[in-house]
Amino acid sequence: MNSNHWTAQWIWAAGTAGHSDVFVEARKAFDMDELAGRAQIRISANQSYKLYLNGDMIGRGPAPSDLAWMSYDVYEVADRLIAGKNVLAVVANNFGEEAIVTKQLQGPGGLICQLDLYGRDGGGCSSPIRSIASGADWKCRRSNRWKRASRLHLWGGFREIYDASEEDGWETAAYDDASWPWAEAVAAAEQQDSPWPRLLPREIPFLRSTLVRPAAIIAAEPYRGSLSSPEALLADARTTGEMTMDASVPGSLPQVTYDFGSEVVGYPRLEVYAEEGGVLQLFCGESLEMTLTDTFLLRQGVNRLTSYGRRAFRFMKAAAMGTPAPLQVRRLEVEFVHYPYSGEASFRCSDERLSRIWETGRYTTLVNSQSHFEDCPYREAALWVADAVVMAKVVYQISDDPALVRKSLMQGARIQNEDGSIPGTGPQRNPFMLPDFCAHWLFGVWEYYAYSGDRAFLEELWPGVLRLAEWFAAQEDESGLFARADREGWWCFIDWSEDIERKDRVTALSCFYYKFLITVAAIASELNETEREAKLRGQASCLRNSIRALLRVAGSAVYADCMTDEGVSSSVTAQTNFAAAWSGVMDDPEVSLFIEDYYLAGKLPPIRGAFFYHIVLETLFRYHYAEEAVRFIRDYWGAMLDRGATTWWETFDPSQPFPTIPSPYLGHTPTYLQDSVPVSLSHGWGASPTYLLSRELLGVNMSAAGIAGVILQPVAVRGIEWVEGVVPTVRGDVRSEWRRGEDGSLRYEAVLPNGLSWTTVGLEDVEVTEEEGCVRVTGRMQPADRLTNVSQARL
Repeated sequence: MNSNHWTAQWIWAAGTAGHSDVFVEARKAFDMDELAGRAQIRISANQSYKLYLNGDMIGRGPAPSDLAWMSYDVYEVADRLIAGKNVLAVVANNFGEEAIVTKQLQGPGGLICQLDLYGRDGGGCSSPIRSIASGADWKCRRSNRWKRASRLHLWGGFREIYDASEEDGWETAAYDDASWPWAEAVAAAEQQDSPWPRLLPREIPFLRSTLVRPAAIIAAEPYRGSLSSPEALLADARTTGEMTMDASVPGSLPQVTYDFGSEVVGYPRLEVYAEEGGVLQLFCGESLEMTLTDTFLLRQGVNRLTSYGRRAFRFMKAAAMGTPAPLQVRRLEVEFVHYPYSGEASFRCSDERLSRIWETGRYTTLVNSQSHFEDCPYREAALWVADAVVMAKVVYQISDDPALVRKSLMQGARIQNEDGSIPGTGPQRNPFMLPDFCAHWLFGVWEYYAYSGDRAFLEELWPGVLRLAEWFAAQEDESGLFARADREGWWCFIDWSEDIERKDRVTALSCFYYKFLITVAAIASELNETEREAKLRGQASCLRNSIRALLRVAGSAVYADCMTDEGVSSSVTAQTNFAAAWSGVMDDPEVSLFIEDYYLAGKLPPIRGAFFYHIVLETLFRYHYAEEAVRFIRDYWGAMLDRGATTWWETFDPSQPFPTIPSPYLGHTPTYLQDSVPVSLSHGWGASPTYLLSRELLGVNMSAAGIAGVILQPVAVRGIEWVEGVVPTVRGDVRSEWRRGEDGSLRYEAVLPNGLSWTTVGLEDVEVTEEEGCVRVTGRMQPADRLTNVSQARL
């Protein structure tokens, strides 16, 4: 079967071009004399759809993508068809042309849908016996159910005002659409000059969906009306029941605020009986500063309500107004959606605080794992490169399924700029240029390959990697340093910090460039391009020499933030020097000297953002400062827990008394005074403790599992008496633990599935026994000694 053959056209409702927040409803009725052996629907839309067949909802989508690489979904529906009249029905939404900060949600409205019917042979023939394909013969109208609404904020879409009285059964086969206008065909499928020249099948499974009810009530206020039994809608309600909300008194506004315990991402679902109609509103928020998201104009009788758009929140407030008779809210829940990771990872240790930190990072990563890695599901749900790279490292330690990592990296490659650079965010092409993110994307490519061994992925991206290398080379000054990082239109990020001076030749960028060259050389080696590898390593060596000669503070082992034509900057920050250590620009003794004499001595401005800590912590563990790394994890992330975090915040300054909570406009970022930048309370870039606790303390390092095997290298630190956990792999779970005996001895044990390649590092008296289906590895641990110390460094 040639599943890529399209006869369908992109269609939309006539007369809506240029309008914002357009909902259209399209349908096609068709008769079937006999049932098909196989029936497959392919569908996509710009930007979103909900698909129905004979009145039943089939699914929603598509995965967000660039207009040039549109994703489509496939549904097998033979069991949903009936003899006689059937109907395909689609409701789709287009954002329009209003300004949006990240330049996502672009392009005109369009949907494409094709139902292919195959004979009783199961579809073994090369083409379908019949196709129901979208085109000008479909009926399509602008929906009357959604009224024009205001924007949620400048980073995202619109609020919804939904009029349930306009529901007319249009999704069903019995409905008469004779008065509907015909659809407007706007482009052929895969037409090169159309807004959507390609259609790619969905690259990951459909999202997992579970129903979640609220965990607690924050407040229940009648506000001149009345309320009864709000607790009936809680997850642990002892009996089923309903909440009554009476807003029949003029001006009354009864309302209940529910706490779902942690952030959830998905679609609120309610069942409300309204004897005489009324209005129900939903307010959602990551904190108790909630925003109006949905207004439902209720019809008389039973209302089954859901938002069309996705919501992200921990707290939800339901408020009633203008109810001539009391409302009975019979159900209030959320269809919680996220990527369907396989494997059951765990981490526990004698320090309950660390166990909570690990789990919070796992959950934060889950919440931000949607159709791609999202930097925050509430604000813009975009695919920011650095966020994705950190969350990928978490995935390698908590799941055996890296498909979302692969897809997210591929989406970065698909929007590569003509000059070879990679936009800082996606998945849709945009002008955001963060030069350090170009390097982080490449680091993510190599890390995915090292974990998975996916050579086809590496080969497919190799031409784009070489174009990116050419772009980096074009940014060099005469000494090879990365120059002019402060040019107009660029955002030299490095970290959320105003302490870093970012003028012209920014040291951290040149350090990342050095690591970039070494990484590209490693890829060249894997692909047997030995001449190119040698050239890259030579280039990297020259760059390292330039960084060390030109960007260090005279007479010291540390590096200045930048250099201009006037000389080296007087600004020295932890971020710049950890970039030099992490990338390999510093020698090992210099790393120890910097960490002990500068960082641990408190001589540098503190790091306030969770993102850059992944570089800090990796460096501390690598250079045998495990106790300091664990202390930073306990103190920084533990302080967030103490202040109520159930997912990790985008920014956090523990020295401030009131960071981030309760207002999204009180975060400690350079943009916290702008209403257009609500600070995220669910940010996956802060989840680095999860992968590091599994990798370092538990001692199961998956980072090179695809090319070198699993590395068993547990680290013991003072104050931890035992650690145990599970890391999933494609061959089965690795179960690992270590315990401190009464005599202070440290015994380690790991049980690995047969066929899994592994090595041990740092264990003594190692014993290996084979058991049914697995291998048991035991050994004795020693507290890690540092590779160097300050006295050695000074020699």
